[in-house]
Amino acid sequence: MNTSDNQRTPPIEGQNQTNALSRGIDSNRLFWIMNSTGWIGISLLTYFSLSLPYSQFELSYFAHNISQSLVGLLLTLPLRWFFKTVWDWPVAQRFTAALIATIFFSMLWAVLRLLLFMLMTQEQDLWADYGGWVFPSIFVFFTWSALYHGIKYYQLLQQQREAMLVLESKQRQRALQLVKARAEVKDAQLQLLRYQLNPHFLFNTLNSVASLVSAERTDDAKTMLSRLGDFLRFSLDAGDDTLIPLDREFWALSQYLMIEQVRFSDRMTLDLDVPAELESLLVPNMLLQPLAENAIKYAIALSESGGTIRVSAHLKDSKLMLSVEDSGSERLSKPVDRKQVTESSTGIGLRNTRDRLKNIFGNDFDLLIDESPLGGLCFTVAIPATESIRED
Repeated sequence: MNTSDNQRTPPIEGQNQTNALSRGIDSNRLFWIMNSTGWIGISLLTYFSLSLPYSQFELSYFAHNISQSLVGLLLTLPLRWFFKTVWDWPVAQRFTAALIATIFFSMLWAVLRLLLFMLMTQEQDLWADYGGWVFPSIFVFFTWSALYHGIKYYQLLQQQREAMLVLESKQRQRALQLVKARAEVKDAQLQLLRYQLNPHFLFNTLNSVASLVSAERTDDAKTMLSRLGDFLRFSLDAGDDTLIPLDREFWALSQYLMIEQVRFSDRMTLDLDVPAELESLLVPNMLLQPLAENAIKYAIALSESGGTIRVSAHLKDSKLMLSVEDSGSERLSKPVDRKQVTESSTGIGLRNTRDRLKNIFGNDFDLLIDESPLGGLCFTVAIPATESIRED
């Protein structure tokens, strides 16, 4: 009937020693309450089952009833200590030791009960009836031992369950922290890539503005600065949005291309094609700008007669296909040469585009380079077609 023997079990991680001590005190108190209640119950059972039927109303019989329960309670204390001592033994050895100890203490209790009965009631020569005293004693002590081990195992199961819950909780917390840390790392990487891109574009644009001012093309410089302001305002407003609707991305791209169009005057022709039914699909913020910048760098800027840049969008097999094409350059007459130049380029734009797509979509994307009907190259990004939710 013990409820406190948890010394052999390791404490749960993070438990406070003061709390563990207080729990031990409460368990000991509970042991005494349960043990005392049990022996009081045995006294009442003996009184109603033996004393009343045999009309043993004398005080000596009543005193013997109380005293035998008190002796039994005292005998359970060394028995409890013995059970605690052998608890870490192998199961077979512990079971054998517990069996022998239970029989020994039950027979000892039977002897003491009989001696007390003869001393207190003046009835003598009752040793021939010892068998009738020992069997009830064995039943009582075996019941006590069974309750002790049952409660002990119940406690251990509860402690293991609590330990598992604590461990599971800690594992969940670590998993959440890991997910949060990974998300923060991904966001930091995306922010870094975007911050690398914006100064790169800004540097080129300001150089162009400076060139226009030097060439006394003041109106063109003002137009470029105005559109640059609109483009940078968009970049700041959408800075926290990893994904934005396609129509907003095309608007930002048009601002960028018109800035470059001022730079190249009538040498660059633009062709933007985004179907209305695709405008709400989500795309990475500023995805197309580095691709368009690459086309300008290797086609328009290297072509004396200028050229055309076409940007289009369409669906294919549940994928959103975004294409940036150019008409090529006279200096790179062979598409294969142009392709080699592009793929070997260390420009930050294309590297950032691949890195951003990898961060956002994992392996669920494609960045393809092929020949364009316009005469140059076609850069195509294939990403999952995801619909945005607009607030009216």
